[in-house]
Amino acid sequence: MSFTEEEIDNLSVRDAVAELIDSSRNERLGLPAGIRVPLLVSSAALVGGLSGMVFGYREAGLRFLASNSHRLPTNRNGWFMYHKRKGYYCFAQSFVLGAKTAGKIGLFTAVMFGTEALLDEVRQLKDFGNTMAATTLTGFFYAWALGMKPVQAKNYIRKGGKYGLLLGVAQDALIFSRGGYVWYINGVLGLEPKKLHERID
Repeated sequence: MSFTEEEIDNLSVRDAVAELIDSSRNERLGLPAGIRVPLLVSSAALVGGLSGMVFGYREAGLRFLASNSHRLPTNRNGWFMYHKRKGYYCFAQSFVLGAKTAGKIGLFTAVMFGTEALLDEVRQLKDFGNTMAATTLTGFFYAWALGMKPVQAKNYIRKGGKYGLLLGVAQDALIFSRGGYVWYINGVLGLEPKKLHERID
């Protein structure tokens, strides 16, 4: 059976894509830790920074109004200058709060997913247990850093563990759906999903 040059190119691209996906099927979110953690950290910092800027702009507007309520303008030119100064002030304050929020959320995300990747390496096993341990440890250190009371800290750590369990199970489900190995699904339940090249063929 002879193939045209175009068909050979299409076959090689298909095989390359299938091999790439198969090689990363056991990775969380389909990405190795060296790519996944920086991507998650930068995304979280970006989202946190933007939300911090929005909140900071609104807060700065209220603060500006409160500090100038005793000397509000009385004519059109005065109101123009008032809103101009208010805009500069709000933008400056929104960038400050946005940078702080981006730093906090980025650091929190880096610690959480970095710990998860470290536990994956130490245990040589990727499962929900590592995710749950990472979120619980991150919650513990966050509560300790903020000096929370024991009741608050316990509640915060418990919530972190619950969210970690949900996130870990969701990641395990994604790994399994890509044909990866998840010990409690493949080993205990005996389920074996098809790998991508088997699905294509």
